[in-house]
Amino acid sequence: MALKLTTQMLPILSDLTTRALDSLFTLAKITLKARDPETHTATYDCLDKAATILTSVGPSGIPLANYFRCLSGAYHNFAGSIYQAGIHGSAIPFLKEACTIGTKALARRSKEKITGEEKVREREGWKQLEETLFRRWELLGICHMKIGDKKVILFLC
Repeated sequence: MALKLTTQMLPILSDLTTRALDSLFTLAKITLKARDPETHTATYDCLDKAATILTSVGPSGIPLANYFRCLSGAYHNFAGSIYQAGIHGSAIPFLKEACTIGTKALARRSKEKITGEEKVREREGWKQLEETLFRRWELLGICHMKIGDKKVILFLC
């Protein structure tokens, strides 16, 4: 039997979603040792669980665009750390998700109601995503180039 959500329950679900994502982001952060490839999969799995949560609560009616923006940013930040450590191949899955989810977040945002209550910090986050999404795609191409994967580079162009 499926639980029918009421409008009074949406703030509670939103709060629980926020807390779950924060916990997974923190777990991912303390798990990652950028120079240790053995930690990359566990870190990715934490973020993947966050994506699963967002997919699960998607039909509930809570606005998810901002959550997807934050998740995209997390993937991008971890990819950057791994890239800076010189382990370009391991940065690729993180960058793919950062790009895909960032694009999804921007598409969702245009469909969701944007109220005047949107916090300044959120507006800055959206502006940053809009202005830097292309750089994420560039970095993904650079990583493929550095590992010698020419087929994907042609696809990305």
